[in-house]
Amino acid sequence: MKDNGVLVLSEMAGAAKELVDAIIVNPNNLEDVGDALWEALNMPLHEQERRMKQLRYIVEKFNIHQWVRIFMERLNEVKDLQRSMQAKLVGYNTALSITQQYRQANKRILFLDYDGTLVGFHVNINMASPDDDLYAILRDLTSDPKNKVVLISGRNYKTLEEWFGHLDIDLIAEHGAWLKKQRQPWKPSTNLSDHWKKDILPVLNLYTDRTPGTFIEEKSYSLVWHYRKADQGLGELRANELTNNLKYLVVDMGLQLLQGNKVIEIKSAEINKGKAVSAWMQEESPDFAIAIGDDYTDEDIFKALPEDVVTIKVGGHVSAARFYVNRYHDVRKLLTGLIRSGASADESSNHSLQYSSGSNK
Repeated sequence: MKDNGVLVLSEMAGAAKELVDAIIVNPNNLEDVGDALWEALNMPLHEQERRMKQLRYIVEKFNIHQWVRIFMERLNEVKDLQRSMQAKLVGYNTALSITQQYRQANKRILFLDYDGTLVGFHVNINMASPDDDLYAILRDLTSDPKNKVVLISGRNYKTLEEWFGHLDIDLIAEHGAWLKKQRQPWKPSTNLSDHWKKDILPVLNLYTDRTPGTFIEEKSYSLVWHYRKADQGLGELRANELTNNLKYLVVDMGLQLLQGNKVIEIKSAEINKGKAVSAWMQEESPDFAIAIGDDYTDEDIFKALPEDVVTIKVGGHVSAARFYVNRYHDVRKLLTGLIRSGASADESSNHSLQYSSGSNK
């Protein structure tokens, strides 16, 4: 069997992810198909043979027996993961333990992510604004003098100011690029630059033009490519391509590439939620701390905090967090339970003081 010839393969075919030595094309782009055919017809024989040998090797290696073996291994891994995750789920007993720690503490700090943690995701990111129930929860938390609430988000600081600037909470915006203490002005992190944007924006614009439903969000010190409105299959495909295209470039430029829920964000490597949270912890020195988040960026928080801190991941994914809940509704339920336990603890304390005062008369 000769090893000459060239394989031209649609990027929408499942095999495209494995047969990387083929010429991969977008079949809906006639110019792309034409260029691929021209490249195939003019490819030197030695290059044809190199590619074809590798393609045949992949096809022969990953036969039906190999795929079945891999599939069964993955099934066993999933079962092991399910057993592991079940032990970390915040059920009744875990929630009770967290509540007891909360009640016994005299100085508490709560680090709360926003999107996906306190509210659900929306196709239109501007529609994920706080509702009355969330405002009520935050007001109840901040009304307790033992509590300090820190809302930490990837959102730009202007949006957070509009939504939460009137509350007595600390705010961390754009993953730590902007910081604000209660009722004080916003302060940017030091030594940050956005000159790199001019090199990254053309790449993002190229993928936006190629993928209907995607758009670019520009923040002070980061760029975000959103694909939650795009066709699911095409969006995931383009996201993988974009990640592969950028991953070496961003490292050379001292940047960080983050993959979130239907988003890819490029930011300075110096900006880190974990660093921001560590600064708050050192300053406050609480005897109870809890951190809740849902995104890849929140893993930096979980890793930066001491092991005795209550860390909770929203969503059943592998995480550095000690516990997890399934949805943002569970987060609100847990926070409401903490508020009630704190109020009942204060009432009990007041009753004890009254009883003690009466007995001394």
